[in-house]
Amino acid sequence: MLEKLNGLVLKQRNIGENDRMLVLLTKEKGVLEVCARGVKRMRSPLAAGCMPLCYSEFCLFEGKKYITVDAATPIRNFYQLRLDPEKLALGEYFCDLASVLTPESESAWPMLRLLLNTLALLEDDRRQPLLLKAIFEFRSAAIAGFMPDLVGCAGCGVFEGEQMYFLPQDSCLLCGNCKAAHPQQGQGGVLLRPAVLKAMRQILYADEEKLFSFSLKGESLKQLDWVTERYLLIHTGLQSRALSVYRALQAP
Repeated sequence: MLEKLNGLVLKQRNIGENDRMLVLLTKEKGVLEVCARGVKRMRSPLAAGCMPLCYSEFCLFEGKKYITVDAATPIRNFYQLRLDPEKLALGEYFCDLASVLTPESESAWPMLRLLLNTLALLEDDRRQPLLLKAIFEFRSAAIAGFMPDLVGCAGCGVFEGEQMYFLPQDSCLLCGNCKAAHPQQGQGGVLLRPAVLKAMRQILYADEEKLFSFSLKGESLKQLDWVTERYLLIHTGLQSRALSVYRALQAP
């Protein structure tokens, strides 16, 4: 029985001489592994729609061993990302995160929409890559259930204190007074710049339409990048080769 699904190709791996296994992110079924038979052959009709980072309409059928791709029609291939090594590495890192954070056989529209929007902004140069990285890391973690409480201090509830610390391990905030009163509880806390705390709250709580409607510069952007990456690493343990490549390409 044939089934049509739109999906983004997150990963691929070779099997046999001419075939590949693809990991797709789909709206209806979350992460789905399928087999693209003959896709490595020259002039394969599947090739264009089965490339990593390509968002395509897939026609699938249930085989004896695998779900198999019968047809793949590209919707958006994010071709420009492949021309920039830093953008390509960052896009692959986003795909790594999505594959780890999205369950199988469940609706995954929030994650798919986030990934498509982030890749589109990255390709079109409409936001700083480092800002997009932080937004994707923090928002995808929240979608997956790793939702920190940034409404107020975990000790006294204050929304904005003179000093506000983020505790990545405990997924919460502490104001300066509560951290001083409970030094053991505040271990590992990061003193946030006000602009960074505001940005973190927007990433977590804003509607999708307003998610990307802010900017950061300089040291504030660097701190946001460090905090979101650290938070994700603590709670997922993900080690991404694509992230290592991106960092290496950033090095002066």
